[in-house]
Amino acid sequence: MGRRQQPETVGVLDRINNLPDSILSHILSFLPNKEAVRTSVLSTRWKYLFASSISILDFEHCLKNLYEEDVNNFMNFVDTLLFNPRERVHLESFWVNDYFVDDEDDYLPLYGWISTALSRGLKNIGINFINEKVPVLPTLLFTSHSLVTLTLFLHIKDDMKVPTNACLPNLKNLCLTNLAFEDGYSILKLISSCHVLEDLTIYDCCFHSISELNIHNHLLRRLILCFEHVCVRDYDYVMAIDAPSLVYFEYTGIVGKGYTLSNMKSLVKAEISISHFHEVHSEQSATQLLQGICNVQSLHLAIEAFNETFFRTRLDPKLVFHNLVELEFHSYYCYRKGVRLVEFLHNVPNLKTLILDLADGEEGLRSLPIPSCLLFHVKEIKISGVDGSKYAFEMISYFLNHAMVLEKLILKMINLLGKDELCILKKLLRLPRNSKKCEVVVH
Repeated sequence: MGRRQQPETVGVLDRINNLPDSILSHILSFLPNKEAVRTSVLSTRWKYLFASSISILDFEHCLKNLYEEDVNNFMNFVDTLLFNPRERVHLESFWVNDYFVDDEDDYLPLYGWISTALSRGLKNIGINFINEKVPVLPTLLFTSHSLVTLTLFLHIKDDMKVPTNACLPNLKNLCLTNLAFEDGYSILKLISSCHVLEDLTIYDCCFHSISELNIHNHLLRRLILCFEHVCVRDYDYVMAIDAPSLVYFEYTGIVGKGYTLSNMKSLVKAEISISHFHEVHSEQSATQLLQGICNVQSLHLAIEAFNETFFRTRLDPKLVFHNLVELEFHSYYCYRKGVRLVEFLHNVPNLKTLILDLADGEEGLRSLPIPSCLLFHVKEIKISGVDGSKYAFEMISYFLNHAMVLEKLILKMINLLGKDELCILKKLLRLPRNSKKCEVVVH
């Protein structure tokens, strides 16, 4: 004989069932999609109630660890969700991939879901396709008036087709990864069709048969450009950027053929990571790249494959970073990088915070002219990679001797044996310092 429900339990269920659909849907919206769908078996009323509660559909999350038969059930679920005649679902975010696709015909339902979601006011969409043979993306993807965020991660080798009537009037965030553009028109058309674009990210995209890549947008605030896995031969064009509202700029990879960076007067932070240089144009291009960001307030500069010409730019009187108050410098496999860093400090007269590492350094600092920023402005220096080498002591001594207003020197030591570390620590703390306010902190 089954257990009878307690009166208080029945009362709670009655109170829940008496709630209007709008409140029940709101409650279901706090559940994961899988749990919300399970409520459809409760009663006829609950059968489609979950549909209006789902605002985010993420294939990456839903398809994880599913068997083939489960994938078919999932596809049926998406069909029911988007094409349900009783409940029109209005997704806010749709993150889709093609992990379950075997051939081109399988993209038809996929594109149908994308177009349906877009036609109902979708705000955010991310598409991650791993197959190289993919049909042309739906035109509605480039003409949506509701999209705020568009993320494309494709592995196709063919030309990325952007329709001539592309128009994304409300798009604020655009991320393009691993795309191939056969000419400059498509990418120019795509960027110019985003009238209120604020955040643009381009990862490892190839642009063929162009002489100039033009990024022109007066509202753009964040720009990330990564060419870390792009061949030098595919980077034979000038980068032209006109973004007067830009506050954050990140550039990673090759120093290319040339740069025209104008109107970056609002720039607050820049992160520049150079892996290698264009053989022919490296010195001129490095100068142009640094000139374009000379108004920046905080600069992270990392050079992985050193090129002597990169630091010849210090001789250019136009390359003075008057607004720069924070500099983080990292370099690897660099000849006399300590010397090059000190020379570069002459270009940053108002610097207040300096962050650097001591890996792979050489001696030779004592005879160098003293940068004015060390004498009058630098208040905090953070140094990592500190060991017991003569170079480490020379570099630290140089800063302690010449940083006249230094308030804090933070040293992060590399792993050493107990006795050696204690001995080095005592030597570091005994080093003379010219700033009476200077506190030395060792980690």
